[in-house]
Amino acid sequence: MKKIKKVVSVLTICIMVVTLFQPLSANAATTYYYVSTTGSDSNDGTTRATAFLTLTKALTKATAGTTIFVLNGTYSYSFTFKLTQSGTADAPIKILNYSGHTPVIDFSSQEYADSSRGFQISGDHWIIAGLTITSAGDNGIHISGNYNRVQDCLITKCGDTGLQISNGGSYNTINRVTSTYNYDSKTNGENADGFAAKLSIGPGNVFNSCTALYNSDDGFDFYYATNAVKVYNSEASYNGVGDGNGNGFKVGGNYSADNHYLEGCTAIGNVKRGFDQNNNTGYVTLLNCTGTNNDVNFYFPKAPSSGTHQFTGCISIGGTNKDKIVGATVTNCTFNQ
Repeated sequence: MKKIKKVVSVLTICIMVVTLFQPLSANAATTYYYVSTTGSDSNDGTTRATAFLTLTKALTKATAGTTIFVLNGTYSYSFTFKLTQSGTADAPIKILNYSGHTPVIDFSSQEYADSSRGFQISGDHWIIAGLTITSAGDNGIHISGNYNRVQDCLITKCGDTGLQISNGGSYNTINRVTSTYNYDSKTNGENADGFAAKLSIGPGNVFNSCTALYNSDDGFDFYYATNAVKVYNSEASYNGVGDGNGNGFKVGGNYSADNHYLEGCTAIGNVKRGFDQNNNTGYVTLLNCTGTNNDVNFYFPKAPSSGTHQFTGCISIGGTNKDKIVGATVTNCTFNQ
């Protein structure tokens, strides 16, 4: 019952955030378009009264400085939105919920396949905010571009990781996103994480106040990232289904040396480990992180190839097996050893 209440409370908060979300200020936006379930793609899309029916139509208008507002309702699509255009730092391209609205982008009619992503962002300077994205055949959002931002979104029930950064994606920021109940049936849960920044990312990727719950593999997966990721005030809890690894924060893999930084993060009730080194040969910084009732709360069994892990103010509570801490400078921490 505690787990169920936890999910309900987090999802409620997420919906409240989306509902209360105000459109981001536009420094140089010059064009606004609207999408509505009562609209028509033969409209000009420039007002709520003359909104487009589909996001597909609105995106044909997207150039630097364009803002697309999506109104209440469920919008169903069977294909991937490939966001290849680029905005600029002063004039990003935005897809936003209209103030007070909670639109759902539903990809449940997509083919279950590796290429069946919801939004695939290879362009730069996009902002996606205030949407619920559900049931994509693969990732809900996949980012390989740079300087993009996703915030105040709920991503759920996708056929692979909810939100993934890969293939050189750099300087992307993920704020207040919840990713939950993602599951890949073809491998019995081995791949679907809440969030992933893995498989050769670029520098500068940051997660702030994000939550990963009940995903089949890991909450956050930084396997073979090849660049450091920063995570602030985020939670990874109750992950691990079927053949999934079931780690909260997997901070490495494939022996790459990635000096990840996690601050104020929490891992609760994951099937395997709360914070897992996973063959990362770099040093990891954990500041004020807490592991509670995972199989192992903190698992760092090998010293970095250079430098030392820096663990400060970390707390281990419960846990079926003892923590393993090797090659770390430990300050004001309480580990179960």
